[in-house]
This record gives sequence, C-alpha cells and structure tokens, in this order.
Amino acid sequence: MLATLTLAAAAAGVPAHATPQVYTYRVIHSVYGEIGTYTNVVEQTGDDTRVDSELHIAVKMLGITMFRQEARRSEYWRRQRLVSFDGVTVTNGDKTEIRGEARDGGFAVTTPGGTHLAPADIHPSNPWCPMILNAEFMMSTRTGKVEHVRVTGGEKEPVAFNGDTRRLHQYEIVSDQHQFVWLDDNGVTVAFRTEENGSPVDFVLVSKS
Repeated sequence: MLATLTLAAAAAGVPAHATPQVYTYRVIHSVYGEIGTYTNVVEQTGDDTRVDSELHIAVKMLGITMFRQEARRSEYWRRQRLVSFDGVTVTNGDKTEIRGEARDGGFAVTTPGGTHLAPADIHPSNPWCPMILNAEFMMSTRTGKVEHVRVTGGEKEPVAFNGDTRRLHQYEIVSDQHQFVWLDDNGVTVAFRTEENGSPVDFVLVSKS
C-alpha cells in the first residue's frame, strides 16, 4: 500500500505554481558515471498543466562518443488526466516519435508500430510529481510501450546521493523491470532510477528554480 504522502498529494491534485518550475537532474550510469542531464519544466494555468522535458546523454570512452541520446517531450494535463503527449527521441541518429491524445474513452498512443488505445487514466513514465505514482498503467516516454505496473513503498529510507545521505520516501515501480522514485516530505522528486540493459541509471536532482 502506498504511504500517506503520495495519496494525499494525488488527492490535492497537481501543486499550483505562479511561474514555471524547473527541475534539473544529473544522469549517472552505474558503470560509466555521469553521462548527461535531464530537465522537467512544469507550468500550471488553472486546471491545466504542461510539462516539458529534455534529455541530453552522451557516453564517451577515450574521448570517443559511444552512445548518444537526445529527447524532447511535452505532456498536457487537465486536472489529473493526461490530455496529450508529444515526444521525439533520437538515439545514435535514429529518431523515434511518440504521440498520444485522449479520445474514444481512452488514450490513443501512436508509435512507429501503429496506434493503440490505452486506458484513459494512463500516466507517462516521467515522475515529475507524486500523482504520477498513483497509476495502474504507465507509458514509456521513449518507446510508447504501455505496461501494467504495481507501485509499492512510500516509507522513509536512508538514501545516499552525491555523497550525502538523506531520509526519503522510497517507491518501487514494478513491471517488466524495476524502477525507483525518491520523494522528499514536500513531494519533490529528489531522484529516480531506471534500468538500461540491466544497468541502473540514476537521475539526481541538482537544482530547482
């Protein structure tokens, strides 16, 4: 069962901000170290929220770029429902475009493989606020793949990032792979972890403005 923090935050909806909130994360690979940055810009107007994300990753060895990934994505929310999604990811020169829109009682996701109708209450895999964790289905922001997920946790755990140990609310997202999200007492995503080819990749908050 999820802890009180997430449930209360979800019930309250998306936090209101008069100006856009910018969250910048360092991307740290378990093998290659720091490999790039990830940014979420959250802007709310009344019941509408727009989230713009940018990802910049480069893995280098001996000065040679072995892997590069760039992404720009936009989410449009009305209250706690996803209205539309637009994303472009370029991996080593190969572009993947993902589009989504609320329609026909669900959420239509268009990928290079075609269009399929997902549940209306689907959430993208970008954990920009606690409300995202209250989901049964998540859509990969990179591939558009929709998966049934199980979210557990919420208890405070000691977690070390950047040599600093903090007690944060830890959540685990279980699907085909395990992901983790760490929130502070204010519901801010301090860090989250994904997997790439079996290796953990951490996104650690370095600035909020």
